[in-house]
Amino acid sequence: MARLARSSSIISRSPFSTEERAIQWLLKVLAYPDMIENCYTRTLLKKWNAFCQLVNEGQGVPINDSPGSKKRILVISVSAYTQPWKAMQGSQTDWKFWTMLGMMAGWNVEVIADSLPIWDPTRQPTRENILSFAREHLKENKEGDQFVVVFSGHGDNEGLVLADGSHISPQELRAWFVKPLVSGTRLWTFFDCCESSNMLGLRHKVVYDKNQATGYQAAQGYTGGKDGDIRGAVISIGSAAGSSGEMDLEDPDMPTQPLHCGPLAWGAYYFYSFSCKEGEPLLAGFSPLMETILEPRPGQEVQITTSSNLREPALPMLRALS
Repeated sequence: MARLARSSSIISRSPFSTEERAIQWLLKVLAYPDMIENCYTRTLLKKWNAFCQLVNEGQGVPINDSPGSKKRILVISVSAYTQPWKAMQGSQTDWKFWTMLGMMAGWNVEVIADSLPIWDPTRQPTRENILSFAREHLKENKEGDQFVVVFSGHGDNEGLVLADGSHISPQELRAWFVKPLVSGTRLWTFFDCCESSNMLGLRHKVVYDKNQATGYQAAQGYTGGKDGDIRGAVISIGSAAGSSGEMDLEDPDMPTQPLHCGPLAWGAYYFYSFSCKEGEPLLAGFSPLMETILEPRPGQEVQITTSSNLREPALPMLRALS
């Protein structure tokens, strides 16, 4: 596949636009050969190519946004870190996984990443840009709207780490993404980084027994007494209570083309492609899959926290790939 011109071949895209030209922006970005086709990504790319064929045949991209309830995904990927932070390879794959899966599910997907194949200063994952997209993400939200925020990069006990080593604190994340929600909305967050056990300071930790029955415990890091600012339902998934890491997806038949991704991105792809074949993609099925993928030490497991008790919570932003 020939690489498109770096800037002139891809049109501009307004945040969360549902216009056909704006949708083509994402399709063209994902047409670049940066997603390596190997034994691990083959299923995803097969489904993606079939999806793109339907789009090219004039059937369009179904976007579940206005005038009905909004379904929006904001993907934030940081890979070009400066010292002392190590550059991330997996983040360069994560945004492609999440964008492909989200678009195939009919959600309105937006990307901020420093590994986009085009240079757009408004889409670099800086503090200012992330805040700007956060405001657009939740703008005029109403009952029935659903939102997803994905972060892939470094994290520590001070919050999310940006490329220059600065942080977005848990308090800022809560102010940007939680406080604007109105009653009847739902927010899912996926923090694919270290120290992501309870980035939003939510009340409950979700636990499951051997029969995948849902239970709740008091969450460590709960910012007690401050739930008056939470009007919508919030579910947050962090890849690790301590150190996380990247998945090495190197194909032995293609050793010169290494591929890495974050554990949550890989878990989402694997869950929807292979594990969840029918019915609702229940969170109770996703959680044990992540334990199998990561084989965490005690206390290092994927952490799921919520603002309230949820009845058989499902992961609605993606559906099983048939």
